[in-house]
Amino acid sequence: MQIDIQDFPLVRMDYSGAGNQTIEETLQVLEQCLQRKQAFVFLGGGADFDKDPNENVADRRAVAVWMKQHKAELRDYAKAMYYVEASTVKRLAAKAFSVIYGKFWGHPMIVTASLDEAVQEARQLLEMSSE
Repeated sequence: MQIDIQDFPLVRMDYSGAGNQTIEETLQVLEQCLQRKQAFVFLGGGADFDKDPNENVADRRAVAVWMKQHKAELRDYAKAMYYVEASTVKRLAAKAFSVIYGKFWGHPMIVTASLDEAVQEARQLLEMSSE
C-alpha cells in the first residue's frame, strides 16, 4: 500500500503495490493525518478483493492494533473511504467488502466508478463536515 497526503484532506491510498511503503511507514502517515485534527477522506483504488485474506497476517495485526489505539480520533476525523473502481465486476466485489470495511474502520466505504466522481463527492462531504 502507498499513502499520499500531498492533497490533504484528500488522502490517496494505492493498494496496487506500486511504491510499496512498509506497514510502519503507512501507520506513521496515518498518524500524521490524525495529528492535523481536521476532517479528511481517503481516496483509494487498486485492491485485489480476491487475494488470500491470510496473506500479510503480521501487517493486518499491526493495523488492527493501531486502529484500536486511534479509534476515537479516526471516528472524529476520518469521514469516509471513496474507493475507485472502473470495472463493474470489481466494483461489485468492493461494494460487498465495504460492509466489513465500515464495521472495522468506523467510517463508510463508498465505491465509485471514477476518480472525478469520488473527488466531487469527497469534497461535498468535507464541506458538510466543516459546517
